Amino acid sequence: MKSIAIVRIAVCLLVLLVAATCLGNPDSLNPADTVAVDTAVMTADTTVAAATTGDLQYPMDPERQAQLVAYSRFNNIWRFVSFFVGLLIPFLILVTGLSAKLRTWASKIKIKFFAVWAFLILFLLVDYILSMPLSIYRSFIVEQQYGFMNQTFIEWLTEDMMNLGILMVIGIIPMFFLYKLINYMTRWWLAFTLGAIPFLIVMMIVIPIYISPLFNDFGPLQDKALETEILALAESAGIHDADIFEVNASKQSAKLNAYVTGMFGSKRIVLYDTLIRNFTTNEIKFVMAHEMGHYVMNHIWWGLGIALVFMMLALFLMDKMIHRVIKKFQKRFGFIHLGDMASLPLILIFVSVISFVFQPITNSASRYMEVQSDTYGMEHAGITGEEAAIAFDKLAVYNLSDPDPHPLVEFWFYSHPALTKRMAFVRAWEKE
Repeated sequence: MKSIAIVRIAVCLLVLLVAATCLGNPDSLNPADTVAVDTAVMTADTTVAAATTGDLQYPMDPERQAQLVAYSRFNNIWRFVSFFVGLLIPFLILVTGLSAKLRTWASKIKIKFFAVWAFLILFLLVDYILSMPLSIYRSFIVEQQYGFMNQTFIEWLTEDMMNLGILMVIGIIPMFFLYKLINYMTRWWLAFTLGAIPFLIVMMIVIPIYISPLFNDFGPLQDKALETEILALAESAGIHDADIFEVNASKQSAKLNAYVTGMFGSKRIVLYDTLIRNFTTNEIKFVMAHEMGHYVMNHIWWGLGIALVFMMLALFLMDKMIHRVIKKFQKRFGFIHLGDMASLPLILIFVSVISFVFQPITNSASRYMEVQSDTYGMEHAGITGEEAAIAFDKLAVYNLSDPDPHPLVEFWFYSHPALTKRMAFVRAWEKE
């Protein structure tokens, strides 16, 4: 998992472009921190009984059930903790005048582009250091406590710092043009949104092909019978000549996942080794049919479009409000206009709050796409509703997903419908 610093600064530097990577992105049937399930709805005639499938026993034992409840409760609390910490750290950097000092140091570099880059690197380092205690707690200690972490602390920290380094390299592109536009255009928020389109498309191609392999090995599927089934499923979905990969995700975590991604001839079907070990062939077929549904229904493009509209609105609202704050507190902040790169932590605060307020809208759109993909999965996987329901239930067991989220929590935070609803849906769909 990425650290708090990386996630938060990514949201700032890409100015809500992070929404494009989670809204309508077919990379997660069931993210462990966003989906729920009722594990008590399994029927007595389940086909897998109490068989051991891979690393854990399914159905879950009472100890695993207790872990699920505790982990879910922790995640619900952490959502609010991370939000307020995400405001507190840039607030401290801002009001102490540290951001202005970083700007002054970076400005000693005469070439503007490299001065902005230097400020970005310094800012990221400060934020990373301040965020590190909570990042270690949430992303390493807690994951280790619940049996997910498969890395030593040094291995985890090395990868986390690699994430930081990658962000330092990539982040300069949107950040430089953001401040360039702010200083030269009145409607900079519109120009930045339009300019973000090619940047996002390039990143959607670059990340799975060039960045993800820095962290994991993407090899051919070892189970050739399963590979044949997945290829046939892909062909029936109109996904031709796609490369199928088995990724050693167990290197980092015991969690399960799979995704289909790629644009312009870079199609990739990726299965986590943890998924392959713990799911039957039919369950995997449903998971992959769901992911292929995202791909063939163009959810990546729909998600990108919604994210861009949301980003433009957020930047517009920020532009209408932020100047008054700068004018009122300019002496404490150490800058007098938004175009000063020292304003970065203030932008971060505004973006975080606006993102939090609008989150139910983007998540509602994402949940709608998930229902569409669940329907597509049932139509094309060729399995029973009970098998699909078991696949969802296993995701809860192995990923410790929330057993029964409060409706408000689901509405505000969940990019996927609660699994109780999804399990009921696939069972009812078969009977129609």
